[in-house]
Amino acid sequence: MFIQLDMTPEEFLAFADQHPDKRFDFIDGEIVEIWPTPARGRKQALLATALGNYAERNLTQIAYLNVLHVLDGEMYLPDVCINVDSDADYLTTPPLFLVEIRSDSQTRESQRRKMRAYIKHDVKMGVLVLPSEAVEVYRPDQDVLVLSADDTLDGGDVLPGFKLPLDRILP
Repeated sequence: MFIQLDMTPEEFLAFADQHPDKRFDFIDGEIVEIWPTPARGRKQALLATALGNYAERNLTQIAYLNVLHVLDGEMYLPDVCINVDSDADYLTTPPLFLVEIRSDSQTRESQRRKMRAYIKHDVKMGVLVLPSEAVEVYRPDQDVLVLSADDTLDGGDVLPGFKLPLDRILP
């Protein structure tokens, strides 16, 4: 774990480029190494495929994997998100919808803080996957919705018609 309180998006991207075999997140001014296990990668791929297919059919926005977002000077790297189409090095608009998948190197509370920060930065819906436990759905001005493997994630008014059975994400 490295600590770097004052880092520009360009510096973060340069740091990540120096370590191509590793994946990092940037939370509360701290660079945290993420250990992408095969199970985590499978969940990310399933979510990215479902969201990408939905976005292609229903939206003018597109799905991204691990793209840096700079929102009001804070840096975020959602695992999967739907946002505007861009060729920039990083995005400065909040995602419409995003997913974070907690890895063993991340605490539940740090991920929950990050989800609340996303909502504060105008994300319309955020989904936190706590592997083998639950899925938490964050929306502005709403209580956190906790779902189990028996439930279906519903995009509601943010992604109308999007439904994903969670038994594939939370086995």
